[in-house]
Amino acid sequence: MEVIFLLILPAALWAQSWHWLGLYSSPRTLGIIAATVSITLIGLVVFGSATAGPIISDGAALSAFVLVWAIYAAMVAAVALWGFDDRTLGFYALFLWIISLFYVGYYFLGGNLLGDGGAAVVSAVMGLAALLLSIMAALVFFYLGAPFPRMRQTAGWFGLVLSIVVALIGGLAVLGLPLG
Repeated sequence: MEVIFLLILPAALWAQSWHWLGLYSSPRTLGIIAATVSITLIGLVVFGSATAGPIISDGAALSAFVLVWAIYAAMVAAVALWGFDDRTLGFYALFLWIISLFYVGYYFLGGNLLGDGGAAVVSAVMGLAALLLSIMAALVFFYLGAPFPRMRQTAGWFGLVLSIVVALIGGLAVLGLPLG
């Protein structure tokens, strides 16, 4: 599930960044890409336990993390396709930023953070991916939620770079980088 998540989510982040940089003339392209990513991630959460088998390291925690990002992709699709309010997406990004920071601690510290003696997953690779996603969520919050219109270029370029790095982490996981 981690590998698929790390390979699929960057598509929505890439498309959103591309749109912010003014390289998509129509927001429908962003909406279609984000909706496809959202449907795929929600399907991964719903059907992931039956199909993924042993690659799921900690099912419930990872499913919750994938689900909050799937909701983000669905909100991006709603904003792009139907013209919903950007500011709502920005405030959801604040929630996403906080949740992602909790997952950074969860993946880096594992059992020490939760006090269960190491029973939780400790994964530096997933911790790094969660950290990059939390940075992206913070930029979205400051651009859309606060709002700071001058953040558009910054959020766009950081989104492009961070989506590439997250996709590279997913690609390296396909090639054998251990996630757990």
